[in-house]
Amino acid sequence: MIVADVTGPHSFYVIDRERERVKLGAGAFKTGRLNPENMEAALAALQRFSQLCKRLGVKRILAVATSAVREAANGRQFLAAVKRRTGIDARVITGKDEAQLIYRGIRHAIDLEGRRALMLDLGGGSLEVMYGNAARLVRAHSLPLGVQRLRDHFGGNDPLPRKHRNALLKHIRRQLAPVLRPIKNKGIDTVICTSGTQMTLGLACLRMRGRDPWGALNGYVIRASELRDLHNQLIDDDVMGRARLPGIDERRADTIHFGSAVLTTALDIVGVRSVQLCGASLREGVLLQQMERLARKVGVNPVRVQSALELLTRAGGDAARGAHLAALACALFDGTSRRHGLGRRDRELLETAALLEDLGRGLHLQDREHLSYQLIRGGGLRGLTDLELEVVGLIARYSRGGAPKSRHRQFAEIDPDSQHVVRVLAGILRVADGLDRGRAGAVRDVRCRTVRGCLYISPVSRVDVSLERHAAQRSTKLLAQALDLDVIINGVKAR
Repeated sequence: MIVADVTGPHSFYVIDRERERVKLGAGAFKTGRLNPENMEAALAALQRFSQLCKRLGVKRILAVATSAVREAANGRQFLAAVKRRTGIDARVITGKDEAQLIYRGIRHAIDLEGRRALMLDLGGGSLEVMYGNAARLVRAHSLPLGVQRLRDHFGGNDPLPRKHRNALLKHIRRQLAPVLRPIKNKGIDTVICTSGTQMTLGLACLRMRGRDPWGALNGYVIRASELRDLHNQLIDDDVMGRARLPGIDERRADTIHFGSAVLTTALDIVGVRSVQLCGASLREGVLLQQMERLARKVGVNPVRVQSALELLTRAGGDAARGAHLAALACALFDGTSRRHGLGRRDRELLETAALLEDLGRGLHLQDREHLSYQLIRGGGLRGLTDLELEVVGLIARYSRGGAPKSRHRQFAEIDPDSQHVVRVLAGILRVADGLDRGRAGAVRDVRCRTVRGCLYISPVSRVDVSLERHAAQRSTKLLAQALDLDVIINGVKAR
């Protein structure tokens, strides 16, 4: 369960979470009926969920039931008991509906703009396979490959004997190949994994690297080779051995190896090198669908922009000032593009960092660049990978003062190409900040030209901007070093 405050037609903020792993579908995929003990455990958990909602003043509860209830002969009987005991009116959704809702959740959390994405959500009863981009869901399939279902059919012994293991992998490939091969032929730019099982696998891979995530796992990139190595460990171990591995929740230890078998087989078929973890899924999709129905509005900012504005608002920042600073920074980026040679995505990272440059201002003015870095890294920003989030945080950190140095641990840990991006973009943002020194939007635009090793930046304004010109000139050192040019802030171009 998530509990959220809705702040707009496409915007919400999660204020509380609750999760209980009751294994409602355990055994049901073999017998065709929900087990009475599991039903009682689920009812007790839902009663606690309902109580928490009342304490928090929740106005509406949205609840859905998926494959275990959908397929069980006594599924409707269970839902009637839920209504009677808790007041929660849950609706059964089809596999296709489930995929559509999951896609909504993913699209809200991950930037799919210009990318063809294969999306995988692995539950207890089914695997939802989705293919699409930011504009639409092109394909959706619900396959009977959930971890609890696989355990019911293949999990009699632990660890799995070689014969059962081979049968499991053959069964998974037989289900996946007809769905994934046509998608592979269409082209895949990124693979996105969501759901508790796959997030647990991702966390285990990070822990095996000796890393801990900054809060949520959303946006972290995991190498396919890491997942294969982890799968080999999981499939060889028994439940006690799996539970001892870093990052593996003991409540998932009895099924996690089935999840790793599904995921690694899928990655082998499509031939990708990495996957991106997504913290949003079905629950967020259900909420977003309801919000959009009520608002009856279309159109929304890109995920990263919307998320940045939400974080800025929560932290008491000035969104209008952030938007103006982002416009100035992007104009400087465009005017120097031939020199720095960075791409569209780098421009988007600059825009995001500029929107958030004011973050932390109301908390501690003197050291707010360090505070801004912490808030960006731990603020739950969506639409960015872990590396991109680190780059945005470092741009904000160095946009006010100090130069990136190898002794700075966070800067030293990113790759050399990313370090170059941070230097250039922090240099640009530092100049843009100087051009808005009075925080009044006096400089409306900039013009850039490069002549014989010197970059001339001309502010565009209708008023006196000597204050802004002076502040910007004092802020040119980092950009000059990054571009290997002298930087001169010219006189004003009237507009």
